[in-house]
Amino acid sequence: MPLPVFRTVPLAPDLAAALAEVPSSAGVGQIVAPDGKNLLIGRPANLRRWAATHLGRGKPVPKGRRPPTDLSPVASAVLHAATTSAFQQRLVYERLMARYVPLSARRDLKPPAFLHLDPSARFPRIEVRKIDDGAIGRFGPFRDRRAAEKAREVLLKRHPLRPCDYTFEPDPALPLGLGCLYAQVRTCAAPCLSRVSEADYRALAAEVAADLAHPSGRAADDGLPPWVAEAGSRGVVVAPGAQGVELYPVRAGRVLDESAVAAPAEGWEAAVASLRWDDPAADERPSDWPWLTAWLSSPAGRASWRVPPPA
Repeated sequence: MPLPVFRTVPLAPDLAAALAEVPSSAGVGQIVAPDGKNLLIGRPANLRRWAATHLGRGKPVPKGRRPPTDLSPVASAVLHAATTSAFQQRLVYERLMARYVPLSARRDLKPPAFLHLDPSARFPRIEVRKIDDGAIGRFGPFRDRRAAEKAREVLLKRHPLRPCDYTFEPDPALPLGLGCLYAQVRTCAAPCLSRVSEADYRALAAEVAADLAHPSGRAADDGLPPWVAEAGSRGVVVAPGAQGVELYPVRAGRVLDESAVAAPAEGWEAAVASLRWDDPAADERPSDWPWLTAWLSSPAGRASWRVPPPA
């Protein structure tokens, strides 16, 4: 199921006739100058109305409100691609935006955050990291650092892992531990005070890591988004479309749009097993997590994420 191809509608010599060629469906539109320079990109619910509004042919605006800038004197064409689902619209929009604006310059997107927990460390702890830095024991993504910090608090309330970042040698009389509030109220297993053996503490951390790595076995009310898993894992976006549903495989934070398929609304689960996960072009693109986590955090996106069966 390839992504829709953009059609070009020249505005000259008749602007009204050109606008009539633009469909009134949802999609992604672009207005360009004679030299091909981008003037405006949008993902409206009605492409024709959007184009008319920004080319001086829209409805009159209420008194006192500033009308949109009329781009007709400097525009030469409208490019448009009609989309079949809300997710496909966002995907096509992001693919087009990536040609003109790097992610680092996007003010509407925040870099995702990850939790780091390495059970093989001597005294594992949960840390928040802003980027997917390739370290072992990465879990996420979270929409931003604030969301990751909130998830860390939830996990620490449920599991008595140490919240501190101190380096210590365990000792029942260690002043550092005796003066720690978390150790006093018993919300921390207190490995610094030898209340738990190093092996048992690492086993506890391994349980938390397993919970983070496998969202399919996670309770719905555990405070963690359903897409949070071990970095590099797979997922599927199930997007309701015009006819049935559309399945978009996601691997290591990249949407494999070349491998997307359409399926009937009933029994689409069987089509998940036939998805391809070897799109080589995806490895050359930057991660989709910055915009994808924003989408998944919305009500529609949160309900669309599924975890595929093991390979």
